[in-house]
Amino acid sequence: MLSDPDRTASSGDAAKPIVPPPIAASGLDLVSMPAAFIEAMIDGQGSADREFDGVRLWDEWTAEASPWFGVRLTQLRAMPELVQWLMYAIVRRSDRQMVGHVGFHSAPGPAYLHDIAPGGIEIGYSVFEPFRGCGYATAAAAALIQWARREHGVRDFVASIARDNAASKRVACKLGFAFFRDFERSDPDREDMYLLRVSEEG
Repeated sequence: MLSDPDRTASSGDAAKPIVPPPIAASGLDLVSMPAAFIEAMIDGQGSADREFDGVRLWDEWTAEASPWFGVRLTQLRAMPELVQWLMYAIVRRSDRQMVGHVGFHSAPGPAYLHDIAPGGIEIGYSVFEPFRGCGYATAAAAALIQWARREHGVRDFVASIARDNAASKRVACKLGFAFFRDFERSDPDREDMYLLRVSEEG
């Protein structure tokens, strides 16, 4: 569930996280991003023809435009065991090109979701600009939700989306999310909260 034997840390390298195997989606692989993956992206930004573990990185990616990468890196350095929950590269299977990323904000059941979805989890997704409009976000998020439901019994999923992000709202609707409430009513730049509850049979 967490990893196949070839991807686990050896007994002499206890600090190396156990990296889960890729999750298959339609024409895509979701490749887990441990701290080393994120560090390689940050260190190599602006360089052409970059790869990490066989994944082709997008040349124009910048950490400045992707502040959540720094947050996730901090989380992974503190708790490497979160690697199966946080960031996955969305990789086009045909050419191993990374086209975006998808992941959860935490392990299931964070305190901030207790009154909304006890035992649930929040998902986020983003596709790099040149690769948008191909259905990658929908396919990747659907596969990750199915994985969490199948492998870990998670039934409740939350997405918080900026009010002006029409594309992200369309993805959420395709996945079956329904508007739940304003994330923070006192914030003029508030995000709306969407909820997906998967049935026992789902």
